Amino acid sequence: MGRDEKSGDELRTGMPARYRAVLAVIGLLATAVVTLSTGQAWAGVAMLLVFVSAGRLTARIRCDGTGVHVRVAGIFSTTVAYADLVEVAPGPETGLLEGMGLRILRGGGTGYLVGGPTLRIRSKGAWFLVSCADPEAGVELIRARSGLTF
Repeated sequence: MGRDEKSGDELRTGMPARYRAVLAVIGLLATAVVTLSTGQAWAGVAMLLVFVSAGRLTARIRCDGTGVHVRVAGIFSTTVAYADLVEVAPGPETGLLEGMGLRILRGGGTGYLVGGPTLRIRSKGAWFLVSCADPEAGVELIRARSGLTF
């Protein structure tokens, strides 16, 4: 399972070790194939960097005075104002098949995923799954900062 690093108003979740291990094996194989098929060492190094970067993905849930801020891979983000929150609850476990990073989910939701357990956040206009190693801690963080009960 990934781990949550809690820092005040923020939870950061890294990719679970078992997914990093699978990516490492696939990355090494892909690096070898690219290097051998192209004869270019730089192409293999580039491929390896892609897999190393993927294995270091994190998802972040942060609460401040304006709302809940969600971010994955340091690039993709959204904010939900506390007044727009409808529900916050533990969500399903996701894995390599659901993908990593920003994902469009069945049913119209958006995923901010690195694999493992998730937190489901539903607002008046949308719903999200965010990777969170300890979904109950995520629910409590949002409850405590928003003053809402779900």
